[in-house]
Amino acid sequence: MPEEYQQNAATLAAFLEDRERFRAELKDMPPHLQAKLKAELPKFDRTIDELEALLAKEYERIQTAKAKDAQVTELVDDAWEKSKHIYITIKHQTPHLLDSFTKQVLDPMPEDMLEEFLDGVAILETTKLDTILKGEV
Repeated sequence: MPEEYQQNAATLAAFLEDRERFRAELKDMPPHLQAKLKAELPKFDRTIDELEALLAKEYERIQTAKAKDAQVTELVDDAWEKSKHIYITIKHQTPHLLDSFTKQVLDPMPEDMLEEFLDGVAILETTKLDTILKGEV
């Protein structure tokens, strides 16, 4: 969880502890202070409840964003693997199209990304070439 959320959650926890301590200490206070604090505690309770509700909403928002990020990452990874399969298929089944594919898809890649792509292709060619060429993956 983000640091700001953790800080707000820690503040909420401190407020909850304070509320319990105030209630426990209330019985030991003079009657005029008891009356005053009894009038203030419901206001404090509402503030705590509001903070708790906001933190719950923020938690859900963060979890939703994390889930979306994970989904995007999964789709990007899947597309990356599929592009390797396409490259392998073109290279082995229609090699006359490889130069065109390379110019359009691989040449625009940054060098480190291209190296990672070609390393991945080499691994797939070594481990799953037949499966890829048969379209079974």
